[in-house]
Amino acid sequence: MNQVKAVDEDLLPIAHAPRHARNIVTDACARWDLVHLLGPATLIISELVSNVIDHAHTFMTVHVAVHGSCLYLSVLDGSGTPPVLRRGNSPSTLGGRGLHLVAAVSSAWGYIAEDSGKTVWATLALDPSDGTNGAYSR
Repeated sequence: MNQVKAVDEDLLPIAHAPRHARNIVTDACARWDLVHLLGPATLIISELVSNVIDHAHTFMTVHVAVHGSCLYLSVLDGSGTPPVLRRGNSPSTLGGRGLHLVAAVSSAWGYIAEDSGKTVWATLALDPSDGTNGAYSR
């Protein structure tokens, strides 16, 4: 019988939420023997949670799961405003690079409009040798 590999946890939009989300991902990756994905997975979840704190200002649900051959990371928030991949940030601009980092290290990312807000998600290939995990697979 296959064990379900999924974790959901609700978080408040407060300063230590990214650290708590990283701990959730670290624990899941350790339990599921995916420690090779810790670097990119914790970076991704930190950025997604930070975006909720900075832009949505709502409660959120962190979801971490194995779907097929991918580690799926997502954050559901209460804002319907879609995420924006900012273009043309100057080097002196603070912020605005989080989704670029997510895009660079993940195999895919996007968002789903929900009745109660949106889910921003990213995936990482379980086998990094397939070359789909952005900078971390090269």
